[in-house]
Amino acid sequence: MGDAAAAGENKFGLADDEWTFYKYAHSKGKDGIKFSERPPEMGVQEAYQAMNTLLKKNALEIVTINGENMLRAIDLREAEKANRMNDEQRIVYNTIRAAGNEGIWTKDLKKKTNLHTIVMNRTLKALEQKQEIKAVKHVKFPTRKIYMLFNMTPSSEVTGGAWYTDQELDTEFIDSLKTACLKYIMARSFPRNENVRDAVFNAEYEHYPTAAEVRRFITESRISSVELSVKDIGSLLDVLVYDGVVEKKLPYIAGFDEDMSDDEGDDASVPWAYKAVRKTTSRLPAEAMTEVPCGKCPVFNFCVEDGPVNPFNCEYFKTWLDW
Repeated sequence: MGDAAAAGENKFGLADDEWTFYKYAHSKGKDGIKFSERPPEMGVQEAYQAMNTLLKKNALEIVTINGENMLRAIDLREAEKANRMNDEQRIVYNTIRAAGNEGIWTKDLKKKTNLHTIVMNRTLKALEQKQEIKAVKHVKFPTRKIYMLFNMTPSSEVTGGAWYTDQELDTEFIDSLKTACLKYIMARSFPRNENVRDAVFNAEYEHYPTAAEVRRFITESRISSVELSVKDIGSLLDVLVYDGVVEKKLPYIAGFDEDMSDDEGDDASVPWAYKAVRKTTSRLPAEAMTEVPCGKCPVFNFCVEDGPVNPFNCEYFKTWLDW
């Protein structure tokens, strides 16, 4: 929480028992403690007295976690701010603070505080003037007024993340990044061999790029002025997969079974690799005859009568003829 408890010093005028109880609750983090819990060195009566005093001083808050009421320590600097406010401001401020960087809609705020609309509006205005809270726009709910603490950075859920500029989807930025990512993946997907047309790598090829490698390329090339995470790049690459220009595959590892489910493949220790899909050119008219396997065969250009791939041993061609 970054307050005095983290430094191990009591700078906020708490009594010894209060400080002992506060540090214990603080050590449990966001999970909080049960009402029946107490520091091992404190008796039941001392613990309850300290708990009640800390609640009055706004150093503790009651939160519901998994359907159970718990006690959670509040940053003592936030507690001091709340103590300088009147009752309505304190209630609204603490409710907004509890919402974190997701913010809270005014309708939900009114429901949780149970304050009259006039009182609510007056309180929000006063807190905004003091620069204790601020209103932010939510990309998913642009007509709603969302409040959060003044110094808090909105989450990507609120702002839309890297793909939004001023709460608007930046399609030009996305398209330029998609093009750059695709060019990089294509350069890593096919060998540069002027003597062999449509050459491909063998099955043991290990250098198809991962999302982390694509991100490194984007960063080092300074293509984007926005800081992008691996997750951001992964989302962009998924769009290329859906567009049918890139395929997602497990990296080649000797002795590794590639026939895995998506859930197993999503393990962080086995990052997905991305391979460009080669566009095949068909000699057949774009009508009913395109159902012939040859029309969309990825090795069409290698298929010759006396070659390793030929019409006589093509299992897809035989299946089509049987049909």
